[in-house]
Amino acid sequence: MGKCDLYIGKQFDFFKSMTPNEKEEFRQNSAPFKVKKGDIIFFKNEHLKKLFFIFEGACKFSIIDTNGKEHITKLLGEGELMGRRSVITNKGALVTATAIANTTLYSFDKKAILRCMNKNNAFCQDILKGFIEDIDDEVEKIIYFQNYRPLKIRLAGLLLYLSKKFGVETNGWISVSLRRQDIANILGTVTESCIRNLSVLKKEGLISCLGKKMRILDNNKLENFIFDV
Repeated sequence: MGKCDLYIGKQFDFFKSMTPNEKEEFRQNSAPFKVKKGDIIFFKNEHLKKLFFIFEGACKFSIIDTNGKEHITKLLGEGELMGRRSVITNKGALVTATAIANTTLYSFDKKAILRCMNKNNAFCQDILKGFIEDIDDEVEKIIYFQNYRPLKIRLAGLLLYLSKKFGVETNGWISVSLRRQDIANILGTVTESCIRNLSVLKKEGLISCLGKKMRILDNNKLENFIFDV
């Protein structure tokens, strides 16, 4: 596998403000590695020495509450970064990062990032733009499924969000496949309720399912179902 293309990531705009020497240092220190679905990239409270870039695949951020229940706080796909806060602030990670598909990652050395921040003001400003991407994603989640509407509507919104964020395969299946338990954890419900409402959406002709795979049968119809209620 070759060196990482610094311009393929949607949160990598800040690399454009690097000098040629800085860009080359990052390329030389970029280390690709593969993780399997279910592998943990880093744990909550871990002090990270690397910044991680998702080249291919998908990951989730999650926390475990005092009752041992997992709460999924964010889904990440190709072109997104993981670990910026811990790398830049030297604080422990707020979440645990886990692969939800077979994933290829690149890692970038923390020291190289901090050296560049100390020398290049434009680089620091552009890093802030990357955090704005996170805010935009949070707003999109609220629009689609993090609100107080009925569970069936929020579930439909989550499926539409997944299709837009991760794309679909040539046969229409949403590219990332989540366990029913993961879907329930994202929506703050129990697995049984998630399964029951998926069945309702299937009966209404909005989606189809095959194991963990899901497909939206009519995007316009599903959008009307979500936003016209």
